[in-house]
Amino acid sequence: MKPQPLDPRSKLISAIFVAGVLIALDDWPSQLAGLAILIGAVLLLRLGRAWLSLMNGLGYAAGSFFLIVWVTFDLSAAVVVSLRLLALGTVFFLFFKTTAPEDLSNALVKLGTPYPFAFVLSASMQFVHVLARRAANIRDAQRARGIPLEGPLSTFRHLPALLGPLLVQAFKLADELAEAMEARGFGAPGRRFRREPHLKISDWILMAAAAGLFITVVL
Repeated sequence: MKPQPLDPRSKLISAIFVAGVLIALDDWPSQLAGLAILIGAVLLLRLGRAWLSLMNGLGYAAGSFFLIVWVTFDLSAAVVVSLRLLALGTVFFLFFKTTAPEDLSNALVKLGTPYPFAFVLSASMQFVHVLARRAANIRDAQRARGIPLEGPLSTFRHLPALLGPLLVQAFKLADELAEAMEARGFGAPGRRFRREPHLKISDWILMAAAAGLFITVVL
């Protein structure tokens, strides 16, 4: 029998508990062990390439925090802060990579979140990739016209050539989305979901384990 996927609510609550555990840990061996366990989960789910892409950007932030805390406090605190940032990023990377935006929206509504807020959150998650692809297409088109956008300095100097068309594309996409929402009766009462989320025994076990870990570490 194929295993049933976990409910987004249980994954969200468990991710929050795990994040609380990482924040509560104040020594670098514990942070390193936590990060190693999370990397193991990444490899188990075969998300290594996407995780490396995340680390490509998050690594700069972790390095900046490392230098700032090292100068302000000491080396041990700097290592703890940088490892904690990488671990927290990995926790929510796993959550968002294993949760479809529409499932997250349904789960948030089940938790009592107003539907417009849940819809905006899920829509933003879906259209970030769309805007990223359009930005890449605009960059290629501007390069074909002879505008250098290879390095960070050239990109900053010619930023209007990239941002101008991208803003036009974003406003056009927002207008199309608003028309589609209006045509489908957005905000009408009596809304139902195609897939209703239900908490299973595995969801309760996951939340209990995460809550137990958090209570053990904090107390």
